[in-house]
Amino acid sequence: MIRNPEKLNEIIGQDTRKILLWLENPRKKALLIHGPTGVGKTASVYALAKERNYEFLELNSSDLRNRETIKNVIGEASQQQSLFFKKKLILVDEVDGISGRHDYGGLAELNRIIDESKHPIILTANDVSDSKFNALRKKSELLEFKPVNYLDIFKLLKDICKEDKISFDESKLKSIARKNRGDVRASILDLQRSISENKVWEEGDDREYKREIEESLRLVFKSKDINILLNAFSNVDEDLDEIFLWLDENLDKEYSGDDLIKAYDKLSKADVYRGRILRRQYYRLLVYQNILMSVGIGLSKTEKRNGFVSYRRSNRILKMWIAKNRNAKRKTIAGKLAKKIHVSSYKAYKEFYDYIKFLKDEKVASELELDDDELEYIGGL
Repeated sequence: MIRNPEKLNEIIGQDTRKILLWLENPRKKALLIHGPTGVGKTASVYALAKERNYEFLELNSSDLRNRETIKNVIGEASQQQSLFFKKKLILVDEVDGISGRHDYGGLAELNRIIDESKHPIILTANDVSDSKFNALRKKSELLEFKPVNYLDIFKLLKDICKEDKISFDESKLKSIARKNRGDVRASILDLQRSISENKVWEEGDDREYKREIEESLRLVFKSKDINILLNAFSNVDEDLDEIFLWLDENLDKEYSGDDLIKAYDKLSKADVYRGRILRRQYYRLLVYQNILMSVGIGLSKTEKRNGFVSYRRSNRILKMWIAKNRNAKRKTIAGKLAKKIHVSSYKAYKEFYDYIKFLKDEKVASELELDDDELEYIGGL
């Protein structure tokens, strides 16, 4: 469903000729492409590298927050020749992630590297209007990518449906395109989650794009595209613990046999990371928990199950609450029993089921002063 453009002219709604003009006759050493998410900034750089057969190095600035890491990673890459004797292109994605309190000279180092780089550097950002980016803006050719017209997105969605032989209603595709407010990537993901049995089944609306948890589960269960799986939970207003319960409850509705075994294995490994995070406060492990719950489970299936499946929230919490209450009754009764037969409460609790027939005797129940709830509990065993 998601297609990575292989040529610049495949990027819709943007004037990508300016990228080629900069590359062939750069007035400044870096190109800074800025604009909202999902409008083709990163995709255009991928397409450029593919079209020109460049050696391509992508770096995400979220992992390059200080001077030292930027110097060691980007700095060295900007000076080294290609391993394959090809031209090299460096992409620093989401450069606005370098700004803020944790910058520690990162932007200054990046500016220095741009001056000395032996290879073209393209930067992407959502917003570089902050004064922190003054020097970077001066060193870079600026190219703004704006939200894409919904009719252009509609045409793209229609082409995708035709290519994949998916039946559709044009009004639904227009609604998907319109509600995502110029975000091409979100529109394609929205289309992906709307397809069942080779048909766009979900009725669109004009509300702002927001993927609910049921829709995110559908992406995981129905897709094997890593790009989709990696972002399956990115827009869900739930934490991973809640998503874990949803996955646990609904896995067997979509998977069976070996696929189900593999999926539960990935979910159990995610639970191991979850435990480590809770015990040791190692929140950096969240990324591994997320990957196991999305990519891990998504790639566990041999093929997707056709048809629409209605998902439901796990009732595990309710079951745990019931079990806890039942366990509390067992402890209380075991405590009363222990006093009468002169054993420890632990022993009476552990051997509780050996005394069930004894406890059901009316005289014994009266002697132990069991209340109605406790009698009901005993009667149900």
